[in-house]
Amino acid sequence: MREFLERLQAEYEKIALNQIGWFEPGLTADEVVSACEKIVRNQKQSRKETDKILSEHLYPMLEDLGGISDEDDEGLFATAQKLSSYEERTDPGLALRIYQKLLERARDKKDEDRIIRYLYWCGITMHFFYRGGLEQEADMRKTLAYFTEGASYADRYYSFSSADTRKYIHRCLGNKSMMYYSLGEPQNAQDEEERIFSFWNSIIYRGKDLDFPWLSYFLACLNHRHGYLAKSAHTEPDKLNKAQLQSILDNSMTINKLYHTNSELFKVFGGTRYDFMLWEAQFLSGLISYDHLAENIHNRKKEFAPDDYSADALYAKITLNSYLMFYAAKMYKLSDRKDEIITSMSRDAIERLSSIPMTVSSSDLGSLLQTFSKDLSEAFDPVRQVEFILEMTTFRHIPTYAHSIIVGKIAVLLTEYLIDNSPESFIGFMGIESPGEVAEKTDDLRKFAYMSGLCHDVGIIPYTSNPFMISRILTDEEFEAIKRHTTDGAMMLSREDVDIANRGYINVIKGHHRFYDNSDGYPNDYDTSDSEYKLMIDVISVANALDSATDNISKIYAEAKTLEVVCDEVISVAGTRYPPFVVNALKDGVLLEKLRNVLNADRRDAYYTAYLHAWGGGEKNK
Repeated sequence: MREFLERLQAEYEKIALNQIGWFEPGLTADEVVSACEKIVRNQKQSRKETDKILSEHLYPMLEDLGGISDEDDEGLFATAQKLSSYEERTDPGLALRIYQKLLERARDKKDEDRIIRYLYWCGITMHFFYRGGLEQEADMRKTLAYFTEGASYADRYYSFSSADTRKYIHRCLGNKSMMYYSLGEPQNAQDEEERIFSFWNSIIYRGKDLDFPWLSYFLACLNHRHGYLAKSAHTEPDKLNKAQLQSILDNSMTINKLYHTNSELFKVFGGTRYDFMLWEAQFLSGLISYDHLAENIHNRKKEFAPDDYSADALYAKITLNSYLMFYAAKMYKLSDRKDEIITSMSRDAIERLSSIPMTVSSSDLGSLLQTFSKDLSEAFDPVRQVEFILEMTTFRHIPTYAHSIIVGKIAVLLTEYLIDNSPESFIGFMGIESPGEVAEKTDDLRKFAYMSGLCHDVGIIPYTSNPFMISRILTDEEFEAIKRHTTDGAMMLSREDVDIANRGYINVIKGHHRFYDNSDGYPNDYDTSDSEYKLMIDVISVANALDSATDNISKIYAEAKTLEVVCDEVISVAGTRYPPFVVNALKDGVLLEKLRNVLNADRRDAYYTAYLHAWGGGEKNK
């Protein structure tokens, strides 16, 4: 077993090195395409090796761990530890699967020390694995269940002789309360904290395990409490009552004091966010002005070197901009400066994102993008919101952006065909009431089709941070996670005023993986037949299939097919998977030639455009 685990680790190191060798500035279009093709060749070879190791050794063994020794159990645990470390370009999806199987073995053996250990690691790995995407309550509930079961062993805390086991009990206790905050249940969290603090005090009183970092859990709980209090304050920051302001300020002062008196203990969490929490509380309480808040933030950002891409530096350089933009939009006193502040902060944020090397793909960056997306509807008008999200997300991943460009171009071709040959299909779409109106709105329809293509995959970016998910067969958890890019992307563009343009993009993003007849696809609870934008949902669905199946530049999971083969496949499921009136267009010889040009010459240019955007310079459409 140890031999094949070493082989697996060696293959993963090759994959990591392959990811590091993405691109460098100054390449020509041909060199960009050549680099993409080389990367895919290397990835395909690595995938063959890892799939062989996993399918012949690891997966069969995980199905029957009853016969392995405790030593081999420890070996698997050590491997999972490496795989679940985000700092080492690792594979939390596979780690989660190993932890879950080891937990099953521990239950069968009634080994409580290992049960507690694996409950914690299942919970924390699941939490970090999904934190790049927007919040999903079902997964947070599963995570909470792991921590809750682990915390239940606190009743027999002193019966465990292993110090490690006792530490895992504390970790489950601390994370259980934090999960309640994440779920928006502050009362449950605070009730849990009271029980935990009493428990910790009793242990301190007995003088045992004094080396355990109690305060780190206390600080983390206060951190979540601040987030909840501040979130409630975001609705009307100028109209908070004194009790709310005092709660935020008291909580933030406690956090700040704890951090600065125990900075070595808490350095893993990063000091920037704790200082900002105090500034934010002071600002909301009227103790400092917006300009003072902005000055503090700008001074903090200057403390980090330009090439510092640590979690703390990313937080300082990017997320704090989001808060400045957010409060500038919310505070009525700043109405005359709102546009200036937002424009300046958004430009700075894009420059920061553009400066981050393509080789930096961490869950922390995904979390920062998530923070932005939640606040943008308060800061931007709908058009600028869409543009900003495209810049900060899709541009960060060359294959995804190139794919989106081509999907947009194919969607335009299909839309033009329908305008010329089936104008009646647009009735009810974008307020069109008769075929005669279609010609008048041709430019609007073409623009909407192209922008829908660019937007359709914005929700995928949190899941591109793990390079190994394309280097082997996905686990069930990973597949379920990736399927959420439809709802995650829709949430990024959601806003209270629900502008008509954004509402259209939201519908397309959410529905482009649903079947035409709604018999299958995802998300399961979305019925596209209820959408006034169903026509474009179905157009993007076909366009997405045509590009995905024929991409011969950077697709790893399957061999590229010819346009003719893909068209035959699409036509064969017309009426169920794809719409008949759109599929009929694929039988037109003139349209097929236009599609062929897009999928060849235009695809090459799309990768080059994506490369230029990702590197933040150069002509965009060579």
